[in-house]
Amino acid sequence: MRDDSSDNLIGFERLLALFKDVQKQAPPGVGLKRETKPYGTYILIQFKLGTKRVAKACGCTFTQLGIVEALQKAKKVAEALNSFSTETEFWSWYDQTILAKNIIQNNLITFKQSIQVAEDYFWNNVRKKGVRDKSNPSHQSCWNDAYGRFYKSLPLDKVFNITDILQVINSKEKGTKNFKMCVRAMKKLAQLNNQENSYKELEKINATQVKFKQDLQNISLDDFLQMREQILDVPANDKRYRIESRKSWLFVFSMQVIYGLRISEVFAVKNIDQPFTTKDGVTIPALNDPTNLGMVVVVGNETLLGTTTKTGYRLSIPLVPPKHNDLINKLEIKSGQLPTLTLNTDNPVSIRHKYTKTARNNLTTWLKGKFTQTHALRHLSNLHGIMSNVSLEKRAMSLGHSPAMNDSTYKKRRTTQTTLDLLTQSNNQVIPLQSAITIAKQLGCADDKKSVKLLAAIFGLTEGEISSLLTGN
Repeated sequence: MRDDSSDNLIGFERLLALFKDVQKQAPPGVGLKRETKPYGTYILIQFKLGTKRVAKACGCTFTQLGIVEALQKAKKVAEALNSFSTETEFWSWYDQTILAKNIIQNNLITFKQSIQVAEDYFWNNVRKKGVRDKSNPSHQSCWNDAYGRFYKSLPLDKVFNITDILQVINSKEKGTKNFKMCVRAMKKLAQLNNQENSYKELEKINATQVKFKQDLQNISLDDFLQMREQILDVPANDKRYRIESRKSWLFVFSMQVIYGLRISEVFAVKNIDQPFTTKDGVTIPALNDPTNLGMVVVVGNETLLGTTTKTGYRLSIPLVPPKHNDLINKLEIKSGQLPTLTLNTDNPVSIRHKYTKTARNNLTTWLKGKFTQTHALRHLSNLHGIMSNVSLEKRAMSLGHSPAMNDSTYKKRRTTQTTLDLLTQSNNQVIPLQSAITIAKQLGCADDKKSVKLLAAIFGLTEGEISSLLTGN
């Protein structure tokens, strides 16, 4: 049975559910309708005036706040329809009362006012992970990175105009990511403020990114193991070398190699040294628990510093190359401990990047700048997954991004050594699942628990799923 409760809806589905509910609350004779245009989605008020049924704009965007505001305006329209004796009086009232905000937006709105509209939308828009939290440093930093830093260059007290917008855009280098993000931010500003002409001009800009960083670092597993030895090769009793800090940070880097986690996500793992129970009652053992045979980790929504993880809650599995089955033990994943970080600032951008900056500073000190880009370890993990024949979908799910991203961006950091490893060490002899099930049936393995466990481990399925396939249920 399908569950249509709002708790099970996400993103745009939740917005549609809210709109349908509000439509039912509209007064008799007055309705609400959704209208989609190239530059945004808006709400119309429908009502009968004289002998005609009309649908008129009400200055409300299709957002959570806009939907609620549209209902209030619909109630005012219902009252006004019974108050005015002529259509001329009604339309004069409609322009002044219902469209007052919209008229200001289209003709006299300043950049400062328009930015406030965009900021309100950012903080109140319904997303898959819910409404953003203004007190969360990750969300504050996200606003600044995506929009705020570009809007700050606009002349705040001037009326909205395309000339000043283009001046800000053209100050960025064409073909770069910065240029693309600036155009995107300005299009959003025009869209949210009903600036159709400006939006159409911005649509003409080719914002495709063609210039990328040329200093991407890469690393092989052998390189990482040598790096690890170098970092630990210091006098254990000399406090100047902070050996415990080195060990704890190497645990973070090792978690990236094994699970492909982002730096901040390692600090959001919920079952490093204690079990975690999911919302539906499933207990995931701690990494140091011998019963956690699959070494599954639970990545939470928030880090220890209160910042949010990029993709939110997910489960992740080890991605270990076939010729290094002892890698989890070698990197001491089961006994690892996270480093302790202290915040000395309230700046949301600094808080959001605390983990990556500290990691980079440590590596710069320990390795004299030879390796600083820890994201390369995430790419290395993905490569290990390919070598072990983990499917694209499973790797993407475990790494927390789309299969398309996995199949494009995550191939940019291959080294000659990792390419050779991929060609010579990959486990390419695994037969398809259905073929394995057919052979197992022929061998009478349906009731053999050891065979079921072995097939489950090989193909990354549960024992129950394997048993169902073997029995045909």
